[in-house]
Amino acid sequence: MKTHYGGQALIEGVLIRGRSGVFAAVRAPDGHVVTRELPLDAGKRKLIGKIPVVRGVVALGDTVSLGTQMLMFSADIAAGGTGESVSPMGKRASLGAATVAAALFAVLPSVLAKQLGKGRRKAPAPPSGIRAHLTEGGVRIGVLLGYLTIVGRLKDVQRVFAYHGAEHKSISALEAGAELTPADVQQFDTAHPRCGTAFLLQSMLSSTLVYAAVGNRTPLGRIGTRVALIPVIAGLSYEVLQFNARHLDSKLVKLLNTPGMLLQRLTTRQPSDDQVEVALSALRGAMAMDERSSQH
Repeated sequence: MKTHYGGQALIEGVLIRGRSGVFAAVRAPDGHVVTRELPLDAGKRKLIGKIPVVRGVVALGDTVSLGTQMLMFSADIAAGGTGESVSPMGKRASLGAATVAAALFAVLPSVLAKQLGKGRRKAPAPPSGIRAHLTEGGVRIGVLLGYLTIVGRLKDVQRVFAYHGAEHKSISALEAGAELTPADVQQFDTAHPRCGTAFLLQSMLSSTLVYAAVGNRTPLGRIGTRVALIPVIAGLSYEVLQFNARHLDSKLVKLLNTPGMLLQRLTTRQPSDDQVEVALSALRGAMAMDERSSQH
């Protein structure tokens, strides 16, 4: 069975996710690479993996939970620690990250769009409220672009974005059958069609359709539905990206992937060879986990 490896950038490191777990590699201040692996619940994945939409929600939950744990692990390693004391904070940190994301990309755009709509009350609105939902969708994408543009100017974040580019290059090299060496990996682009940035953009687009289907609500109900439907939107977006990943040779799919690929100009930077080496260490570790798992 072909494995679609994915991952995320960490602080001075990279996380790669395979079939059986996630593997992180982080560059310590003294120059050596510290690694850590976390297995996934194989039973849960086998049960949930065949249920459309639901599997996307579970995958997102795993990504947030495990990703946050590994991010804290990388921060500790980069600061000269051992990374052994950060696991108990994983769930609370994940909940905090999810809350901030919901407020920033679900609640805030709804409130801003409502304020913009007040200035056009004299104009007749379409009965279906299509204009209001399109306005909210535009504001949501604007918030995303603004957020990425602002944080991308921070020096420390630019290093994280370089590791993000290294992650993409390494996975692209593996999928192309290239040698997994820094020199060969550097020949690939920093953008990748299965990137989390593309998932975010797809979620923005999917949310406009889902919220339009729900219809207009009172201000409190409007915010409530925005938050409550996040899992549905995540699940639908996951299915779209998985479909696209299986049909990358299609000209239509390539066209549909173009916005997400372009958006990655904001979230990736060209990595150094040292950063690519870290990404390759994480990729080889995830592949080794899958190899061990397949032998049992």
